[in-house]
Amino acid sequence: MKYSRTIIKSVLILFGVLSAHGQEMDTSKWRWRDTSKETVVLYIGNDTISQNVWPITQDKQWWKSFGYPALDTLESKALEQNLDLKIALAKLNQAKANKHIAMSTMFPTIRVEPSFTRQEFSANRPNPFGGQLGPATLSTYQAPVTASYELDVFGKNFNNLEANNLLYKATEENRKQIVLEVTTEVASNYFLMVRLDAEIDLLKHTEKTRLDNLEIASTRYNAGLVSQIDELRAKTELASVQVQLKNTQRLRSEIELILATLVGEDASTFEVPHANIQYLPPNVEFLRKDSLVVTRPDLRASKLMIESAEKMLVNQKKQLLPSFQLSGAYGYLSGASDNLIERDSRTWFAGVTASLPVFEGGKKRAEIKLRKSELDEEHRNYEQNLLQSYKQVENAFSNLHWIREQLLAQQEFVVAARDAALLTNERYRKGLVNYIDVVDAERQVLEAERLSVQLFGQELTERVNLIRSMALDSGRLEN
Repeated sequence: MKYSRTIIKSVLILFGVLSAHGQEMDTSKWRWRDTSKETVVLYIGNDTISQNVWPITQDKQWWKSFGYPALDTLESKALEQNLDLKIALAKLNQAKANKHIAMSTMFPTIRVEPSFTRQEFSANRPNPFGGQLGPATLSTYQAPVTASYELDVFGKNFNNLEANNLLYKATEENRKQIVLEVTTEVASNYFLMVRLDAEIDLLKHTEKTRLDNLEIASTRYNAGLVSQIDELRAKTELASVQVQLKNTQRLRSEIELILATLVGEDASTFEVPHANIQYLPPNVEFLRKDSLVVTRPDLRASKLMIESAEKMLVNQKKQLLPSFQLSGAYGYLSGASDNLIERDSRTWFAGVTASLPVFEGGKKRAEIKLRKSELDEEHRNYEQNLLQSYKQVENAFSNLHWIREQLLAQQEFVVAARDAALLTNERYRKGLVNYIDVVDAERQVLEAERLSVQLFGQELTERVNLIRSMALDSGRLEN
């Protein structure tokens, strides 16, 4: 009985440890989830949107899933002409050159160093045998081939090569991150322009309605059916819409200039055609939380920087060890050019040199401390980037959730406001209500429709933010 109790306690303890370990290691769950994938019908401005597009997957460039050909064109131009991408490519080439420079230390150095010197010696030069010497002129012709090679006994050069190779890979990942940022920035600004275009269409439609209302109010005023206040209110509402229209057009021009810079074109000649909202936003492929380390280029770059810093620290510690240099030369040495290339003019030497630092004022120890602090900095940068990535994804999921909830609730507001405005206008034409009731009803319609457009634009932008934070399709953005 005693042994049975012991076994049962052991099993329970083991089960508790495994359960706690599972809870501690479970990093695959997000607090928020993507919004529902069910088909809905949305009233966006003057349009009714119900058509879905294909979800974003790994088999094509993500921006093509939104269904806007103009966006595809802008993205292609940005990938080809964006200056940030060209700067990133230049940095990648620099890192590649540094890697090749580090690789060169693994091979011997061979040089051909021909030379000719002519020297006149002083007649008063020291003479160990006594007496006066006369002036003398000496010509020296040399044609040696020299060679030198550092014996990598302790792996110093190899560690340096590994560190530079990791830096090159990190630079490549940083370039991929810039590609991701540029493409998502282009998409975000384009969808902001789509939203502004929808608002412009809505305001133009509202302007036409306000003109019709002004005509009705003026007719009724001229007929003596209403006071002049109705006509003045109609003029005020028309002017208000016209001001909002001009301001929205100004904002669109600013976004167009931003897009010109992103795609690397002259802003004075750059134009983006008017866009209409056509499709519901595509669903974003769900990723596990622990997959961010694999998908995000900035996190991959941070891990490579840590590995490079570790190699640099190892290399710095090895600087306290001795180094060995092989050197040698073979060639010809003569006092005249006519017998330089002869057997008797041959000369050579070979040797090995050892170097061990003894005292440098604490320089080597300080350099080791510097490398340790750099490694610690890279660890902290990685931890910060990881936490920031979790926050970005959660924020995108949260925004998508609440924006979709707002957008769905907004549809009832749009329908109710339109019905109320239609009924109010009919009652006004029959003389049953004052014009102030018409003004309030139409203001609510405009507010409801503009808010619906803005929420839809925000949902498109948040989809892009989710793509950026998860780095979906980051490995093939340039294909």
